[in-house]
Amino acid sequence: MVQLRKWQPLLKLDGAQASYRQIVEGLVAAISEGRLRPGTPLPGTREMAQLLNVNRKTVILAYEEAETKGWLQSVQRRGTFVSQQLAASARAEHDATRRFALALPEEPAVAYFAANEQAAAQQGRPGALFFDNGACDHRLLPQAVLHRYYRNALRSSFTSNSVRHGSECSSRYLRSALADMLRHNRSLNVGAEHICLTQGVQMSLSLVASVLLKPGDVVLVERLSYPPAWEIFRQRGARLVTVELDHEGCRVDQLDALCRQHKVRMMYITPHHQFPTTVSLPAGRRQQLLELARQHDFCVVEEDYDYEYHFSGRPYLPLASDRQQRHVIYIGTMSKPLGSTFRCSYIVAPVEVIAVLERRATLTLGQGDAVMQRMLADLINEGELKKHLRRVNREYRRRRETLLACLHEAFGEHICVQEPEGGLALWVRFADEINVDELVEKALELDLVVRSGRQFSPFGHAENALRLGFASLDVDEIRLATQRLAQAAQRPPCRAAIAAATPRLAR
Repeated sequence: MVQLRKWQPLLKLDGAQASYRQIVEGLVAAISEGRLRPGTPLPGTREMAQLLNVNRKTVILAYEEAETKGWLQSVQRRGTFVSQQLAASARAEHDATRRFALALPEEPAVAYFAANEQAAAQQGRPGALFFDNGACDHRLLPQAVLHRYYRNALRSSFTSNSVRHGSECSSRYLRSALADMLRHNRSLNVGAEHICLTQGVQMSLSLVASVLLKPGDVVLVERLSYPPAWEIFRQRGARLVTVELDHEGCRVDQLDALCRQHKVRMMYITPHHQFPTTVSLPAGRRQQLLELARQHDFCVVEEDYDYEYHFSGRPYLPLASDRQQRHVIYIGTMSKPLGSTFRCSYIVAPVEVIAVLERRATLTLGQGDAVMQRMLADLINEGELKKHLRRVNREYRRRRETLLACLHEAFGEHICVQEPEGGLALWVRFADEINVDELVEKALELDLVVRSGRQFSPFGHAENALRLGFASLDVDEIRLATQRLAQAAQRPPCRAAIAAATPRLAR
């Protein structure tokens, strides 16, 4: 009876997997946790089979496997014991909060990522709606086309036997396709040798930062900016200095004074649909920025995350398209046009910079998805990507107009929106009487996820605004989401108060 009480709980069998496996794993766990000490005798196979109500062969098989792996030892005419070669373990505390043995560096919480976790928690809730950062709608992707091209790419890789570890065949094919696209559509004077591929914009930023930054380097970022970017720079030990924004984007006129005050190593900027405010940097400021980069010899990291989405006129050409410049590193992505399913970003830079980035990427990122790279290249070369973008641009423009109309209907003069020329989000400033941080919390109670402007400040400064990504919502969902947002705002302020606040909103 004593044996029964000891061994049945220790080696509890639940039918979830083969009995002999459960016996082995139970023994290993008990030994590792110190519940069975080195030298402890085990019941004979016949006795253990009776205690556990299993076939003796099951116990024999379990003992043999545990012995083969060094957990048990069999002594002739004496029996089976826990191996004496094992180090004695202190009895484990059954504590779910046991900490890792080594001290870890402090990682302060970032509001942006906390909101990501919050959004993820809402994913499974039926009826939950998301004003995200400006993701595309996966429902609009040409599924049949993507299936066909992926199948073809997969078949081609098998036929040619070209997908080998360390092979750059598919990456070169995609880099050549991207170079053609960038030359024709964005006037970048580049070839395949000017492009480094990664698995996402954040990975591209991290790679660039790892090559260019060392602790103490000064990085200029806009007063409101993309949180993963400045968090990456901080983790490299960089010191952030912010540049103000106005209705035309980055206050480039401040840069000269900042460069005289600090030895600036890098500036990170999103000049085309500034993130998060969506404004586009005009030509004069672009030229001034490039001239200041030349004078003060700092690198400009230009992230062009949604160049493809432009609704009025022609988009500005990237800073990197200037033939005289030699200070710009350009980062683009395929995830905006084709969704987060296809993780592909690219870095465009001079050949000598790309050579360093490639060596670093080989070490840290390894080889990319060769089949996906082939598929993306075919989509570009055969015009399917352009066709898809032409179609969805019309739909996204309709959704933007719907959201604008709904916001003005729901909030009237309580908000100020500078309508962007393109992009997949709106930047909405609220009157002082509406507390945006409270609005976000109340919206969450109504199953609406939205981001507060405060999340986009590198130093956590209050910003009474919201970034409302509309592309992932259809027209009916936009209407419902706006209703929930208005409901979360509860009592609107009086017209007199709004009239007094309106000049402040425009600033």
